[in-house]
Amino acid sequence: MAYPAIEVRNLHKVYRLGEIEVQALRGVDLTVEQGEFVAIMGASGSGKSTLMNVLGCLDRPSDGSYRLEGVDITREDEAALAHIRSLRIGFVFQSFNLLPRTSATENVALPLFYAGRQRDGNDRARQALRAIGLAGREENNPSQLSGGQQQRVAIARALINDPAILLADEPTGNLDSRTATEIMTTLQALNREKGLTIVLVTHEPDMAAFADRVVTMRDGLVVSDQRNRPPAAPSLPITEPRPTAVATSVAHREVTVSLLTMALFVAGRAIARNKMRSALTILGIFIGVAALIVMVAVGQGANAAVAAQIEGLGSNLLIVLPGASTSSGVRAGHGSASTLTVSDADAIQREARAVANVSYLIRQLAQVQYAGNNWNTVIQGTTPSYLAIRNWPVVAGRSMNEDDEVNATRVCLIGQTVYQNLFGTHANPIGATILVKNVPMRVIGLLEPRGQTGFGQDQDDVVIIPFTTAERKVLGVAAPAQTEANLNSIYGEPPNPFGVPRKLTGYVNIIFVQARSPELVSTAESQITKILKARHRIMPDQLNDFDVRNISDITEAAQGSARILAILLAAVASISLLVGGIGIMNILLVSVTERTREIGIRMAIGARRIHVLLQFLVEAVLLSGIGGLAGIIAGVTLSEVISLAAGWPTLLSPAAILGGFAFSAAVGVFFGFYPARRAARLNPIEALRYE
Repeated sequence: MAYPAIEVRNLHKVYRLGEIEVQALRGVDLTVEQGEFVAIMGASGSGKSTLMNVLGCLDRPSDGSYRLEGVDITREDEAALAHIRSLRIGFVFQSFNLLPRTSATENVALPLFYAGRQRDGNDRARQALRAIGLAGREENNPSQLSGGQQQRVAIARALINDPAILLADEPTGNLDSRTATEIMTTLQALNREKGLTIVLVTHEPDMAAFADRVVTMRDGLVVSDQRNRPPAAPSLPITEPRPTAVATSVAHREVTVSLLTMALFVAGRAIARNKMRSALTILGIFIGVAALIVMVAVGQGANAAVAAQIEGLGSNLLIVLPGASTSSGVRAGHGSASTLTVSDADAIQREARAVANVSYLIRQLAQVQYAGNNWNTVIQGTTPSYLAIRNWPVVAGRSMNEDDEVNATRVCLIGQTVYQNLFGTHANPIGATILVKNVPMRVIGLLEPRGQTGFGQDQDDVVIIPFTTAERKVLGVAAPAQTEANLNSIYGEPPNPFGVPRKLTGYVNIIFVQARSPELVSTAESQITKILKARHRIMPDQLNDFDVRNISDITEAAQGSARILAILLAAVASISLLVGGIGIMNILLVSVTERTREIGIRMAIGARRIHVLLQFLVEAVLLSGIGGLAGIIAGVTLSEVISLAAGWPTLLSPAAILGGFAFSAAVGVFFGFYPARRAARLNPIEALRYE
C-alpha cells in the first residue's frame, strides 16, 4: 500500500513571546500524494513558512497530526527526525544557506557524511553539480557564485541523497526573473522526470503556475486548494517508501566513521581560518604542558641528586659521633669531645650481630704539595673498609688494603679536587709522591668524583691515608680541642697546672657502622647504643657521651622533601593547564555564537545532536592536543637547556610527558564539553534564523 507523501490533519503551531501567544497555524489540513508538485502561496505572516518548517522536520507542531509516508512524525525523537532530514527530505532555502569559505563540491557532499554515504562523495557531488548546469564551478566558494548559481548548489545539495520529497521555501525570492524561471524549470523537470514530490512555498503567482496544485493560506489556515493540471505521469516509477524512523546499526557505524573524518577536517579548517585566535588559545595549554614537564624534571632531578648524595654516604649506614665538651658551664655540640676509641669500634664489630662492617677515622685540615703546587685540604686517616661502607670506588690505581693499615704504609688516595689542583687535568697521579704536612706520601689511587653535599661541602676535596699512618706519622693522636665533658662523674677534672695537652692514643673522631640489611638498621642502632653504654659505664639516668645517627631517617626526610617539592612544582604547572582549558572554553563559546547559523544548516541537512557535540569536542581536543605536543617538545628542550646552562640536575619523566599530554586532552574534553553541548542543544529553526 502506497501512503501519501505528506498527510497533515488539524495542525497547530503556537509561538510564545513572553506572555503573548502567536498562533502561526490554526488547524491546517493538507495531503500531498507521491509525485505531486504543490505550491503553497500566501501573504507574509500567513503561516506558509511555518508549515514548511514543520513539514521539513525543522520544527515541531504544538498540536495535530503529521504523517510522512505513513509514519507519525510527531511521535519521533530528535535522532529519527535527523535521519528523515538526511535521507527522505531535501530542503531548499530562500537564502541558500550554504557554508561560507567552503567549495560548491564540499557544500553538496556535506549531507553524505551525515548519511554514512561518504564513499566517492566528492565525485558524486561534482556529478550532481554538472547535472544541474554548474560544470566548471565545482571548486568555487559561495562568494564567487551568482545568486542563481548558489541556488543551484543548494538544489544539488538537497538532492544528493536521492530524497523522496523536496521542500523549497521561496527558492526564487532573491533571484531575478530570468534566473527564477530557470530554477523553476529545473524543479519541474525533476518532478516530471524522476517522480520527485515537491512542495514549493512562494508568493509569486507566475512561479506557482509551474506546480500541479496551488494551496493558498491566510492567517494560519488553508483557504483554497486549486489544481492547475492533473499530475503528470513520471518517466520513472515511484518507489515504495523506505523506513524513516530507525537507521540500521551498520548505517550508524558508517555515520560515525564519516563524521569523525569530517569533524577532524572541519576542526582543522576552523583552526586554520582563525590562526591568531587559535594560537593564543593553544598558548595556554602549551605553557602548561611545558611548565609541567620542566618542573617535574627539575623536581625529580633534585630527588635523584639527593638520592645520589645519600647513596654516597653508604648503604644501611649508622654514624657514631663523640659526646659534647663543656667549658665554663657551656656545652658544645656533638663531636667536640673525644669519647670514642678504636676499642669501641672493635667491640661493635665483635658484639653487634646486626652489624656487617665497621670503620673509623681521624681528620684534620692540612697542606699538601706536589711539584710547586700546593693545596689546603682535608686529611682523613681511616681503615680499608671505609670506602666499601661509603660505596666509594677507585677509578684509577688501587684502594688501601690491610697490609697498608698494619704496616702504617705511607700511601694515600686523593679526591678529584685535589688531583686537579696538584696535577692538572691530564697528568697521571698514580705513583707520584706528594707531601702531606711535609710527610712524603705515594699516591696509589684516584677516587671517583662525588660532587658537593646538600650543604655545599666538596666531597672530592680530600686525601685518605691509612689510620695507623695518620696517627703515628702524619696527623698524630685525636686530642680534643676542648676539655672533655665528664658528665657522668661525681669528681671534678684532675689538676693540670702546666696546661699540657693530654695524649689520647687510640681515640677516633667518627665511627661508621654498616648494618647487614635495611631492615636491621634500627636493631643495629639499639645494639650499638647498648654496647657503648656498657663500655662507657653510663647509668640509666645519665646522659650518653656519644650520639648514634641513623642515615635512613635523614634519607627518608630528604626524599620526602624532594617528593613534596616535585608535587608542588607539578601542581603549579597544572594551574597553567587549567587556565589554558578556560581559554579553550571561552574561545569555543565565541565560536558557537559565531557559527550558530552553520550549526542550523548542518542540522537541517541531517546532522544529529550527537554529531554537533562531537564536532565541537573534536575541535577542543585538537586545540589542546596541538598545544600539548608543542608543550612536550618545548618542555623537553627547555629541561635540557636548564641542565646544560644552569648546571641544575634534571630528570625527564616519561610519565610526566605522557601524563601532560593526556591531561591536556582531558582538559580539552572537560572544558570543551559545555560549549559543545550548548551547540548541540540548539533548535534547528532558531539556529537558521540567527543573525
